[in-house]
Amino acid sequence: MKKSFLFFATAFLAVSLFFAGCKKEDSTPTTPPDTTPTKKTDQPIPEFGGAVDGVVAAIQFSYNLPGVPAPYNIISMDMGFANFGDGTDAGTVTVNGEAIAKITSGSTIYYNSFASTDPLNPPTSLDLNWNGSTHAWSVAGAGSTPAFTINVTSPSSFTISNPTSSTVASKTSNLTVTWSGANASSADSVMIFLLPLSGTGTTFTTTTTNRTGSYTIPSSQLSAISGDAMLEIVKYRYATTTVSSKTYVGVAEIVNTVSFKIQ
Repeated sequence: MKKSFLFFATAFLAVSLFFAGCKKEDSTPTTPPDTTPTKKTDQPIPEFGGAVDGVVAAIQFSYNLPGVPAPYNIISMDMGFANFGDGTDAGTVTVNGEAIAKITSGSTIYYNSFASTDPLNPPTSLDLNWNGSTHAWSVAGAGSTPAFTINVTSPSSFTISNPTSSTVASKTSNLTVTWSGANASSADSVMIFLLPLSGTGTTFTTTTTNRTGSYTIPSSQLSAISGDAMLEIVKYRYATTTVSSKTYVGVAEIVNTVSFKIQ
């Protein structure tokens, strides 16, 4: 029986996505995001309809170094993640020939290239290309997980144009979010999360396309937020494959964030 499952990715910026299946390479989710946070990451959980037996994901995330002048203050890292069934072994897992570390936690097995917590042996970024390049995954297979390969076309790089770290947004006005790299024929999908970091308010989530580079969050979603907030934009693509009657999803996503104030 196929199982829906949760996977998490934690490395400086924690990003968690719950993928519950698709039947072809596509860029448009079939259902809106579910904003229930996970215990491991406390992040919103975008959800796809259906059920899958495993997921492999390449995630590029960026974060700002406080007190460091631009453009040296922005650091980008590439991370690999994989999970199969209810947390079962799948043998060796690689992306573009780079092995993803296998982690055992109790009776659960998952794969995370950022799993090291040893300060003398810190995690290192994968060496992946983006902007339409292919992420070629190979799973050796073990136990109930068959061997398979899957190729995922990566999304285009982008930056958040608005808001910026100096923005003080009015809770009584709509907030227009903008980002670079959009075009009318883009196949990338975009998820937007607005999270209150202080004060009150609830997380706002939505899914859109990359064709305009703009999305307006209505003031009704800002009115309950006071103080620090974080905007997270996730640009992604995915593909699926079916092997031995089991469906697996491959994901490539780029995550950018900015913190600002809402008053």
